[in-house]
Amino acid sequence: MEEVTEQNGEVTTDTPFEPWYHVQVTGATKNGGFINFDVVTKKLEASGQETTVQRVYEDFEWLQHCLMTDSDTSGIIMPPVPPRPMASAADAAAKAKREMGTDTKVKGDEFYKHCRSFEKYLQLVVRHSFLGKNESLAKFLTEPEPPVRAKLKNSFLTNLTKAVGEVRKGGHQDLDPTFQKERSTVNEVVKIMADTSLHFNNVLNIGERFSASLNHLSTALCLASTASEEGPTSDVNKLQLHFAKAIEHYSHGVDIYVANDEKTLGFCLDHYARYLESEKAMLYVRTCKLMEFENATKSLEKAKPLKKEAAEELKEKREKEFNAVSEVAKKEITKFHRQRVVEFQKALILYAEAKIKTARDISALIAKDLSTLKQMEFSNGSAH
Repeated sequence: MEEVTEQNGEVTTDTPFEPWYHVQVTGATKNGGFINFDVVTKKLEASGQETTVQRVYEDFEWLQHCLMTDSDTSGIIMPPVPPRPMASAADAAAKAKREMGTDTKVKGDEFYKHCRSFEKYLQLVVRHSFLGKNESLAKFLTEPEPPVRAKLKNSFLTNLTKAVGEVRKGGHQDLDPTFQKERSTVNEVVKIMADTSLHFNNVLNIGERFSASLNHLSTALCLASTASEEGPTSDVNKLQLHFAKAIEHYSHGVDIYVANDEKTLGFCLDHYARYLESEKAMLYVRTCKLMEFENATKSLEKAKPLKKEAAEELKEKREKEFNAVSEVAKKEITKFHRQRVVEFQKALILYAEAKIKTARDISALIAKDLSTLKQMEFSNGSAH
């Protein structure tokens, strides 16, 4: 197995795969009920040819389908496709009210968040030593016209059957204690990561609600001020308006806190909550291969002389498939763990640095506002 090392925060091996493309998702535009994403691809070769194509969510889904069906991906932890973005204004309004409360105004399009998620997905695919060479990926990135895709079926019955199968086979004892431990750990961490991501997003929503409340208070103070320019009322108005401005400054600081938190730790938590589900799915596929191998072994032991040869061939075939999946899975898990540690370290550092910088900026601004208010109060007291 190749030795995995870290270089500049990237996970590499002794014989690293050199990506064929550099990919960016630079923007998105709404077109009716669809959102078109601008995918800019530069070929990392002598020509350095750059291509820009537009793709919708269904194109990303079709790419994932092709990556999984063009060749055998058993043992590979597939990069997760981001959730479907909301193109409907009604859906966006319902989501905003659900997260922020009924009195909250609907925020504008936040396609930049979706762009970042889809860019991350494509970067993981192009950097993968196996997926990065896929022909469907090349067409997706470079051909102007979107791929001709068939409608993917994802029925309730199919999902239910898969869920029942995972429960039934999920408890099967593994031959390899390392994989058995990994399966148990992933089952626990998947829930923890999903809950952590959910609660972290709830904290961000609370921050946005707090900022909105501060803005309401600032607006109310401004509206409550009179137009009087002389006498005691004028002094009160000036104090009130400066106080409203100080509240507005603090509200802006809270918005920056929320935005930075979402870009750093929030993005990482959300991404790996879905990525861990991919590892869980890969381990489930390996468990199925294990059970097929064990069943073939049992069939060989019970086979009658006339069927012995066929049973032996089937057993060898299943054993070869299981060993191949296990070998790929070991490398994938090692790489995945290292990659997750590196990215979480980076996210936590950026998260902490942004917190400190924003706190300093807000503190300086509020101190200035407080000094102004004290000077106004002193001058007003002296005047009277």
